[in-house]
Amino acid sequence: MLFFLSIMEEAERTKMDKIFALYAKKMHQAAFAILQDNNDAEDAVQTAMLNTCKHIKKLQDPSDNNTKWYVIQAVKHTAINIYNNKERRYKKETVLDEDFSIEDFLERYHEGSNLSKEIAKLSSRDRNILMLKYVHGYGYSEIAGILGISREAAKKAGTRAKERLEKLMEKENQNND
Repeated sequence: MLFFLSIMEEAERTKMDKIFALYAKKMHQAAFAILQDNNDAEDAVQTAMLNTCKHIKKLQDPSDNNTKWYVIQAVKHTAINIYNNKERRYKKETVLDEDFSIEDFLERYHEGSNLSKEIAKLSSRDRNILMLKYVHGYGYSEIAGILGISREAAKKAGTRAKERLEKLMEKENQNND
């Protein structure tokens, strides 16, 4: 956001400062009502303010009701987009987890099995994440701590590792048919 402020004219910067001062709290409340998470609400406010920077010339007086309506609508739309994106990611992860449970993993993982051969073809990072998750039963927060990465990075790496393993297994099954 600082980049946008740095390239804006002084009058537009002043207008953005006033808009932020007047409506930041209301914007956060509106975003939080949708997202139920402080960090996500802050992200929604920042994104909405960036979008407002792009359209600042269209807005007249910062204290005008039209400006208030505009920024509140902008943050609501942004919050809904964030919510929908999180839902899509959650559903995808849930489907993957349902298709590939710990029990299924352990049942198929034994020396000499196709699964263990396919796991051996994965990178060491992918193998480690899958083993920590499905053999040792660690959650993504614990895996993140072990690997020294964020929880979100661990979840994403786990999802990608499962996808790569599933592709390898599909290819192996096609070759066997």
